[in-house]
Amino acid sequence: MASVQSQRKKKGRLNSTYKSLGGPSNPSPTPEVEKKAEKEDRTLSRNIDEVVFADHSFKTWYPSWYPKEILGEKALALAEEGKGTGIVVKTLYICRKCFKYSMDGVEWKTHQDLCEKNNDPPGQEIYVKNRGKGEEAGEGRWTVWEVDGAVDKLFCQNLSLFAKLFLDNKSVFFDVEAFKYFLYVHTNLESGDKQIIGFFSKEKMSWDNNNLACILIFPPWQKKGLGSNLIGISYSIARRERIMGGPEKPISDLGRKSYKRYWGAVIGRWLLNNFEEENKNYSKKKGMPTINVSIISKETWIHADDVQYMLREMNFVKLIGKGPACEMDINGVEEWLAKNKVSIAQVVDEDGFLPGYAEKKTSEEREPN
Repeated sequence: MASVQSQRKKKGRLNSTYKSLGGPSNPSPTPEVEKKAEKEDRTLSRNIDEVVFADHSFKTWYPSWYPKEILGEKALALAEEGKGTGIVVKTLYICRKCFKYSMDGVEWKTHQDLCEKNNDPPGQEIYVKNRGKGEEAGEGRWTVWEVDGAVDKLFCQNLSLFAKLFLDNKSVFFDVEAFKYFLYVHTNLESGDKQIIGFFSKEKMSWDNNNLACILIFPPWQKKGLGSNLIGISYSIARRERIMGGPEKPISDLGRKSYKRYWGAVIGRWLLNNFEEENKNYSKKKGMPTINVSIISKETWIHADDVQYMLREMNFVKLIGKGPACEMDINGVEEWLAKNKVSIAQVVDEDGFLPGYAEKKTSEEREPN
């Protein structure tokens, strides 16, 4: 464990860097405010009206607990009492590269001009869509970068503070060292400029086998199907790690919409491709073919509880008792997909991952001693 002196030196360096780029000296609220904010987020009103990020200006949805240099001591004191003050900051400027923040547009512009000289996000590029297969100039280049919260702590704290403005049921992770962050990055092929448009986070060690802690596509890039792409990446990583899991519960309303589309697409694709063959192993009941939920879960790597939930939502199956079997009208699959405008096309290019990334071999695959 680092000594108190070395910890103070490290904090001093961070704060010095932060000040020199036009940001507040204290990047996070007090522990007391963190605990109170975590309990009261759902009842308190927004405290920041709008943010300027990249070339966009847009309204916030929920409060986020920036330090006193931004919110003021009065607002934080009221937060400790579980009270809200309404809007205390009209506009907050966010660096599109490192997520540092300022209420001064001139300082923000000066800092961002410096920050943009380092075009790459922190961490490691682990995924490139269509790696080695060519890219379309109109679509640009889509990549995922893995960032370790213990290595790039300040970046991950600032990202979390920004994300909390648009997440209703997740506390900001000031203990970012226990998480990895996966940034969704778009590259303009003409200019070469890289833009982070969203992310998901994941615990390094989850006792519940969660493959995702929180997920957010930033508002200017929402409603483009990009959330399903990130969800697909999280499942692909979990499958490589041989972990059967799902997202941390509860899921936000916005997140649930994305998950329903992803689960529906994956389950629908599997049923259309495999139902007839798999059903040969099962008897028919009252003329209606049956299928086993556990088989769908095993083949799709979607947790059985989530498979059951989604099959009920799709409303063309009937679960038999409390068991894993269900009666199914296979013709209802295409009807549901068409009605909900859900595509069954693959959203993840498995060849896009770095060779061997996160792969965990089974006992059968391991080489003998």
